Amino acid sequence: MQPVRIIGGMEVKEVCILTFLGINAWLDIKKQEISLITVGLFSAVGFLWLFYNEGSLLEIVVPLAVGALFLALSIAARGAIGMGDSWMLMSLGPWLGTEGFLWTLCIGMLLAGGWSLILLAILKKNRHTEIPFVPFLLTGYVGGLILW
Repeated sequence: MQPVRIIGGMEVKEVCILTFLGINAWLDIKKQEISLITVGLFSAVGFLWLFYNEGSLLEIVVPLAVGALFLALSIAARGAIGMGDSWMLMSLGPWLGTEGFLWTLCIGMLLAGGWSLILLAILKKNRHTEIPFVPFLLTGYVGGLILW
């Protein structure tokens, strides 16, 4: 089945992911929260899309495992890593598959780490300064689109 192309040759799937990440990046920056309603809807539609396109459930095992690891780390670190970020990661699994997910996560984490260094070294913030992670996931996804 051929993907449906819209805006500038982008697939509907890519526009959905960008919209989802964009909304939650904005919420993460402005309110330090993530919409669990959009995460739940995005996950449900992602699983429907996966089954409709006869995708392999094995493709989402790694994203779900990584998201679960982040969730466990969030609990162990008493919220130092946001639980919403963990749910975001798990919801991206059906949409991105293992390779796309790992690209998005790695680029996002590298950018978040770089920003953290800037905050610590130049802006003289401390290690307890909170940073929103979803904007870095969004940037990682866009970077992945360029690299793929």
